[in-house]
Amino acid sequence: MRTIKSRSIPVLASLAVVMTGLLTVDPAGAEVCAQPHERTALSTRVLQTELMVAALCCDNRPLYNAFVSKFRGELVKQGRSLRSFFQRHHGGGGEENLNSFITRLANEASRRSNAERAGFCAQTSLLFRQLLHDKRLNFETLLDSPTLTRRHSILSCGAKIKNQGQNHGYSELW
Repeated sequence: MRTIKSRSIPVLASLAVVMTGLLTVDPAGAEVCAQPHERTALSTRVLQTELMVAALCCDNRPLYNAFVSKFRGELVKQGRSLRSFFQRHHGGGGEENLNSFITRLANEASRRSNAERAGFCAQTSLLFRQLLHDKRLNFETLLDSPTLTRRHSILSCGAKIKNQGQNHGYSELW
């Protein structure tokens, strides 16, 4: 039997990480893409999660409640579409994968808010004001912003990668 030398340990550790990644990849995951209405649902969930974290971390509960009240119909519609997306891609594991996705989004938003609380709160407060008071704001255009689509990172089916610098006239809010 061959022994492992101490200089081989970093190589073996790297190999183990790669092999673990290969074993845990969902074969269907390599081809996961979203139809336009599904990307809208994904971005809606990203936005809702960002604002939910802001409600808790920045003491913006009244603004979050106003957001939910104003966009309740759209949030319910997009929630159904999101659930269908995960069921389509993960079958019986759709609900579990959806919950993991939402948890990941919340954890990432929480990490950002903890790293730079003042900036995160200022930016999400601006976003709340835009959503609640700017009559020129097009909700669906906002959902197509690179900031939101980058956070869910799922490309459109059959689409080429868009210019991530494009922001449809809205500032990079967080």
